[in-house]
Amino acid sequence: MNSRLLIKSLAIVALISVLLLGGLIFFDYLRVLEKFPQNSFIGTVDVSGLTKEAAVAKLRESNLSDLFPKSILFVNSEESISMAPKELGIYFLPTETIDNAFSLSNSKNYLKGLKERITRKPEEFPLKLSFVEEQARDVINELAQQIDSEPVDAKIELDESTGGYHIYKEKYGRKLKIDETISNIRKFLDEGNNIVPLVIDYFGKPKIKEADLRSYPPVHKISGYTTYYGTHDSPNRIHNIRLIASWINNTLMMPGETLSLVNKVGAFTEERGFKEAYVISGGVLVPQLGGGTCQIGTTLYNAAALADLNIISRRNHSFYFNIYPLGRDATVYPGSADFKFQNDTGHPILIKTVATNRKLSFRIYGTPTSKEVEFSPPAIYLLYSDGVFRPATLGQVIASDAPFRTIIKRTVKKEGKVIKEETIRSYYKLYGEKSNVPIKRFESR
Repeated sequence: MNSRLLIKSLAIVALISVLLLGGLIFFDYLRVLEKFPQNSFIGTVDVSGLTKEAAVAKLRESNLSDLFPKSILFVNSEESISMAPKELGIYFLPTETIDNAFSLSNSKNYLKGLKERITRKPEEFPLKLSFVEEQARDVINELAQQIDSEPVDAKIELDESTGGYHIYKEKYGRKLKIDETISNIRKFLDEGNNIVPLVIDYFGKPKIKEADLRSYPPVHKISGYTTYYGTHDSPNRIHNIRLIASWINNTLMMPGETLSLVNKVGAFTEERGFKEAYVISGGVLVPQLGGGTCQIGTTLYNAAALADLNIISRRNHSFYFNIYPLGRDATVYPGSADFKFQNDTGHPILIKTVATNRKLSFRIYGTPTSKEVEFSPPAIYLLYSDGVFRPATLGQVIASDAPFRTIIKRTVKKEGKVIKEETIRSYYKLYGEKSNVPIKRFESR
């Protein structure tokens, strides 16, 4: 009897417990339907146990920095740019945020959700954001000014003193697509994501690629040549030479590429930094903008010829200048004479320059060719009164004050064998004081 009573008592207790538990679960179920579960957060704002209306009210009292403490990070394959949300006019939507968070918190099976709530860690729900498009567009337009760029060729920096070098990778042209980036801001903010991809249009194919320079780095000196200024040279002439030399320094020429010195130098204008110095014009020496360019042409011609590059166009001065190698000078002036040569080595070459207050040097770097280039001494021929050119010395030429010509042989050898010979002919006359230097008086300063 006692056993039956005990069993009956236990059954009653169990039934009451089940009813109580069921009631608690039912109460919890009703509560969960109306309020946020425990450990529910939006940003740093705790909305646990709040109804939707209460949560909206609490959210309205909060600052954006409490709810969305992150910066907006604009990214692409090359860079990342961080901005504060307020810079873009970003603001939060309280009602939309709570509606979304509440649907997420109550979207699970109740019993599964009950288990998770008993053991769960804090859960942060996404913030629904929007932004002032006009303000964001202004910011993206400013960003475009930093990003938009033309294509950039690969380049090489060579330290001649150590032989060390560094190759920089080419870059394609870039243009930030404003409307598409604005759309990305909207899309990623809707997802609660603070990382926004920049939409960039890449264009323009760089002429020089890093791979080209890596394969055959132009770091081996294959020629060099130096000329010195004369005692008659003015600061203006030296200024022009140094200016042009700075533009030519670090010039990269790819296989088959041609350099025109006239095109490289450009227009002789004061705005570009040129000053007046003597040039040959109309058969006389007169001060004009750009005087001194011929020393650039002469020095570069000799460096290119010693490197056995393909000389396309070269013309000697009409006057003899003793600061230049006789028979191996090159006059340059836009509209009248140009010096051109081509890189026919099959590999990249690099031109380095040094211009001081007393000398000008060009060095050409490339891939070793095992070539040896030699110039013969100039053979001089004086024009006599009978109209015949006959061999003479430079002293005889100067004493006679007559026109003359020179012939030079340029010989190219490889492994001791002659592989090329060239005849270089030049024609001159004397000028001014009829001395080695055609004009001794100093130019105006």
